[in-house]
Amino acid sequence: MKYIRLISALLCAVFLLAAFCSCGARIPTFNDFEDNYTDALPEKAEDGLTLHAFNWTYREIIDNLDGIKNAGFKNILTMPVQQPKGGGGSWWAFYQPLGMIVGDNSSLGTKEDLKELCDKAEELGIAILADIVANHLATTNSDDKEPDGTPTVSPLVEEYEPILYRNRNEDVDGNGVTFHHNKKATGSGAETQYYAYGNLPDLNTENPYVQSRVLSLLKECVDIGIDGFRFDAAKHIETSSDPDYPSDFWENTLEVAKEYYKSKTGKDLYVYGEILNSPLNRNLSCYTQYMRITDDGFVAQFKSAFATKNPNLILNASLKTGDATQLIAWVESHDEYVTTNSHYTDVRVAKLWSVIAAKKGLGGLYLSRPTADLTVGEIGSYAFESEYVAVGNRFHNRFYDADSYESVDDVYYINEKIKEGDQGALILSLGTVDPKKTVTIAVPHLEDGNYYDSLTGQLVVVSNHVAYVKFEVNGMAVLTRTRQPHPKLEIADSDRGCSFVGEKQIPISVKNAEEAYYWFGDNENERQVINSNSSVSLNEHVVDGKCILHIYLRNGNNVYKRTFTYTQVELIGDKFNVINLDERYLNGDYELYIWSWEPGRWSKNYTIENGVMLVDTTGMKGFLIAVFEKGYEIKDPNNWDSNVIKQSSDINIWSNNKAGFVDMTGF
Repeated sequence: MKYIRLISALLCAVFLLAAFCSCGARIPTFNDFEDNYTDALPEKAEDGLTLHAFNWTYREIIDNLDGIKNAGFKNILTMPVQQPKGGGGSWWAFYQPLGMIVGDNSSLGTKEDLKELCDKAEELGIAILADIVANHLATTNSDDKEPDGTPTVSPLVEEYEPILYRNRNEDVDGNGVTFHHNKKATGSGAETQYYAYGNLPDLNTENPYVQSRVLSLLKECVDIGIDGFRFDAAKHIETSSDPDYPSDFWENTLEVAKEYYKSKTGKDLYVYGEILNSPLNRNLSCYTQYMRITDDGFVAQFKSAFATKNPNLILNASLKTGDATQLIAWVESHDEYVTTNSHYTDVRVAKLWSVIAAKKGLGGLYLSRPTADLTVGEIGSYAFESEYVAVGNRFHNRFYDADSYESVDDVYYINEKIKEGDQGALILSLGTVDPKKTVTIAVPHLEDGNYYDSLTGQLVVVSNHVAYVKFEVNGMAVLTRTRQPHPKLEIADSDRGCSFVGEKQIPISVKNAEEAYYWFGDNENERQVINSNSSVSLNEHVVDGKCILHIYLRNGNNVYKRTFTYTQVELIGDKFNVINLDERYLNGDYELYIWSWEPGRWSKNYTIENGVMLVDTTGMKGFLIAVFEKGYEIKDPNNWDSNVIKQSSDINIWSNNKAGFVDMTGF
């Protein structure tokens, strides 16, 4: 075993011999291990962890790629990439697509935006995964039915899929019936022949033309640069092993797409399917022969472990199959988050997430939480970038191919990682933590020596398979042989790039940084030092309405780089300003209406001036913008009109960070 001496042996001995653990025993002294490890993302998508960029636009993902990489995420899952119902004004609209084509009139951005995202992600070694809805298309509303009682297909589908729409109820041109009408199917057919959730019209996935359209979408995504897929509602699409209603859907779509991707990139396509609970009358191997599947029950088994202080709930949690490499797990899914009023704290989520990240072979999906009002195109939380999440991700990336040993000692859960030339451990305390107290924890497999907590940089000595640990209040320690923790930027979520009126100060500070600088635009030679209490003024650095702020932090070999873009807005008049609205909606090619919240009513109480929509918000708490075909006239202004082509998210006119205006970039 090779060692290196980072501090003198004398100083090390004096310091450590003065320290005592909780039981009064002296802590042994060691030299540091030789450590040449540099943080890196895994080469293969299947070996990495995934960030679910829920409700993010493509541009927002692009702007945050550096932060995502620094946080240790290998993969990014987008919203469904197909053309969404209503343009994607609400999150659920993306799960009601209008066809099997990448959307170019979507609130996520254009097809070119998606390609730019894929290109820039590839440069950083990040894989982009696209959410695919292949089981169903959009309906008119939650009640409309065809004569046989199956959901009505939205007429908007005809623009994107004329053959699918024309043959929705009967074969009129030789392409076969394109939607399922088998409501009375039993066995597995109860799930695969009729989608009973949300009144959504179920595609006839055994139909060759339907399969050809799905394959066309998958190939289009591969051509753009997509590296993998999540299949929404995969359980509701039959397989060739289905005991009641088998079909060759997956062979003729996904398997062909895998070969296509391999021929273009030389790599394997990364794919998983949404299989909630277990499919009726079918074995999970029906699906795992094609893809990974979701394990929605894994973390649910030990969510109460911290409240009950029982680490055995974690240790004994079982996986959906015996092979972790077949599975994807999460702390919370987007469906769970939007339907649940009570949510865990960010730190509790990070601790649960660390268990997933450390579990050998298991794929992990981390939800980037949306805003409280589920606004599309606005990042709700930057907790994905916190060190509590990042240390778990980096631990995974460092040891994904290492031997893994899970154990429990009193109120502590331990996952040790052992591979040639490197060792480490995740340790979670489920009890009360005293940050001033050193505790002893059994680590049966770790070699004696000096380890360091990646969160704090504190020394953790291991001797005779016992670790001497001081926890932060959060009760989480990630031990590796690397001495320097990553530098940490502290900045408010609302200050990570925004639009502003008048003057703007950005308070920032850093931790664990040997070097910390900021500069504006291309003026790196004018960089300024960031101290423990810096405040950056944006006003004098605005060029053509934009201010570009660059951050550079370094601690040892660990480098953190981020760029934030700010837009200075000059308000017009005394009306509410809607800025950066797409010119297509302002030049008369469409009809724009305002739907006010209270009272719920349509109006055109706005004017257009210098490319800005000026809205009279008298008596309003908020509103949304809706796009209709040119010349369309709303007959009943007091009721919602479902003929809307595209609608914005709700706009709160009293929101503190948008006082007087809203930036509609991306709509």
